[in-house]
Amino acid sequence: MSKRYKLNPILVVVLTVFIDMIGYGIIIPLLPYYTETFQSGSIALGILLASFAAMQFLFAPILGKASDKFGRKPILLLSLLISFVGFTIFSFANSYLVLLISRLIAGIATERAVAQAIIADLTDKKTRTKQMGKIGAAIGAGFIIGPALGGALSIFGFSVPGYVAMFLTVINILFVLYFVPETNKNKNNLLQQNKTTTNYGCGILETIKKPLVGPMFLTYGIMTVAFSAIPVIIPLLGIQYYNFSALDLSYIFIYIGLVQVILQGFLIDKLTKKLGGEKLLIIGPIVMGIGVFLTPLFKNVLFFYFTNALLAAGFGIMNTTIPSLISKTAKPVEQGQFLGVAASVASISNIPGPLFGGLIVAFGGIVAPFLISAFLLLISVGIGYKIFSQHQLNIQKQQNQLT
Repeated sequence: MSKRYKLNPILVVVLTVFIDMIGYGIIIPLLPYYTETFQSGSIALGILLASFAAMQFLFAPILGKASDKFGRKPILLLSLLISFVGFTIFSFANSYLVLLISRLIAGIATERAVAQAIIADLTDKKTRTKQMGKIGAAIGAGFIIGPALGGALSIFGFSVPGYVAMFLTVINILFVLYFVPETNKNKNNLLQQNKTTTNYGCGILETIKKPLVGPMFLTYGIMTVAFSAIPVIIPLLGIQYYNFSALDLSYIFIYIGLVQVILQGFLIDKLTKKLGGEKLLIIGPIVMGIGVFLTPLFKNVLFFYFTNALLAAGFGIMNTTIPSLISKTAKPVEQGQFLGVAASVASISNIPGPLFGGLIVAFGGIVAPFLISAFLLLISVGIGYKIFSQHQLNIQKQQNQLT
């Protein structure tokens, strides 16, 4: 084995995602101030956030499937290069239009889906959930550190965090270039690809139609919609109930991030081995639903932290379990495509939550969005139960065939 591959590739991939999320998180707290500087307004801020998610929705399946065809490493490097271009344009943005272009370009990159495909290549079904959990933990940790670092660096000027994001992306490119081997041993050559469909839209439809996969995507989307409203409705409730300051609210989100890091990084493997991934599809939304439902019902700070831990844990369970289960249903040559579609579902589901969360609070009061989110999670429980029942039926059929 070459010297360049001495480091554990899983460790390097997890570190790559961690650094990438720091770079992404650095930018987030600056966007409201940029739109204010350019006198663009709150709608323009919403467009910035939605545009990134929309581009992820469009390109995650494309790059995921491309990693099946051309290999994980070149597509991961391409994604990081695209991120670098996006951060560079952001650093020199002098108008809202340039800022929007930077977010559109950054949204094309899909490091997370390709990283998950690499994990799938390097693991068997018994160890995959544990390693996928490390990806989730890296995302959570990076998103804790990133915004804090972005806020601290902004005192030196809004361009400085962008420069740091560029620097971190260069480090990532070097890490991948020198320490990540090509893990997709089943990649097709161009001749084989010409014999099969190259229509990415058809690939997405084929993926969704797979047995049990469609329902898993559906429950993943519902969970993500419910959780994506949290950054809007939790601060509004914290201000209204407890008169929280901006610093107090930052502690809440750090706490939510830490709960997810601990669960996905250290506990998810034990839970999966003890209960099974299919049962977690029921348990995850139940835990999150209880947390969401109870949060606005009692005005007690300690209880508020407890219910936030529940909603963070519930989503953390699903955010690891679903990509892992989806990966296990895919053939080796379809890992990138399946996980790319999963990333696409998560991206598009991140758009309506924040938009409707604030709107529902404005017209229905602070309790209403929590109750609506809890209802959505109840639907997710039903879908999870259906998946679990079908899985048990499949096992029974296999046993009957053997006997």
